[in-house]
Amino acid sequence: MKLLRIFLGLALILGVALLPAVGFGDTNVALGKTVTLSGTSGGVASLVVDGNFMSRGTQWQIGSVWWYGTAAFVDIDLGASYNITSFIVQADDNDSYRVSYWHNDNWVSAWEVPNYDAYGWGLQTRPNPDNNSERYFLPTVISTDKLRFTATGGDGSYSVSELQAYGAPVPLPGAVWLLGSGLLGLAGWRRFRKG
Repeated sequence: MKLLRIFLGLALILGVALLPAVGFGDTNVALGKTVTLSGTSGGVASLVVDGNFMSRGTQWQIGSVWWYGTAAFVDIDLGASYNITSFIVQADDNDSYRVSYWHNDNWVSAWEVPNYDAYGWGLQTRPNPDNNSERYFLPTVISTDKLRFTATGGDGSYSVSELQAYGAPVPLPGAVWLLGSGLLGLAGWRRFRKG
């Protein structure tokens, strides 16, 4: 009986201690990650993932990464795999963009970011120019370790000042097993205490 109590206690401690590793929570997983620019004309790469939005209507090449033509792109290396649920982007108003994710050795479209020309000029936040915290929620969760931001159309002059990706780390199979063990241990401990 004493051995059972010890086992249940250890399972409970391990399971609860690993809750953060399993991936609960929904945070900006792109914040401060490594950004690589290809074909860009100006700007500082780290601004794209610094967590700060420019004032609505800021001129397109001030405080942003900017370029000409649709061949350029901005890559974000997340450094680990994440389950991503939503995005927020701040980019030049009169252009459309795409956020893609790396999956099975290919870039797959996650969000076709619309042209927001009707909302004024300069940098505009999407999905809602009036609310920098409103997110575009994906139809299904995506799992990836890399993101890419590209222009898909507009006036030929493009920019992005912020890209936020919300999600949680992809749980490791062992961590999930230990969490399950901890929850079983808790259930067993409660049952044992009642009996």
